[in-house]
Amino acid sequence: MVVCTVNWQWLKLIPIFLMSGFKFMVGVAMSMAVGLSFWEQFLITTTGGIAGVWFFTYLGDRIRQWINARRRSPPKNPSLSRWHLLWAKYGLWGVAILTPPILSPPIGTALALAFGSPRHAIAWRMTIAMIGWGFFFAFAWARIRSWLHL
Repeated sequence: MVVCTVNWQWLKLIPIFLMSGFKFMVGVAMSMAVGLSFWEQFLITTTGGIAGVWFFTYLGDRIRQWINARRRSPPKNPSLSRWHLLWAKYGLWGVAILTPPILSPPIGTALALAFGSPRHAIAWRMTIAMIGWGFFFAFAWARIRSWLHL
């Protein structure tokens, strides 16, 4: 009789991947808590964040319609908000760079779509930003771990 053993360790990566698509920094913190290596952390959090951006860029309209159908108050005028100031000052690149550490993929994508950016530009610029921030956080955590001898 042949016994097949399966390594289920990769299952711990699924919540990190999914969380990185909704709130990138929480995914980074989860990967640190689990003790992933540099490349594991970089690959899981970055691909999760990129998947979230692409998901919300191309399927966000359906989600937004569903939310607006259940919303009691009408959406606010974007020209009167702090988001308008952010967009006016930094544009799509600024939003893309701020999305991983501060905004989150759904909010950054919704903001860029609300101001009329082309979907392909949103997806690719935020992908570049996710790769940069993913590398930065994985590198920073690897250095901190080496200093603390963890």
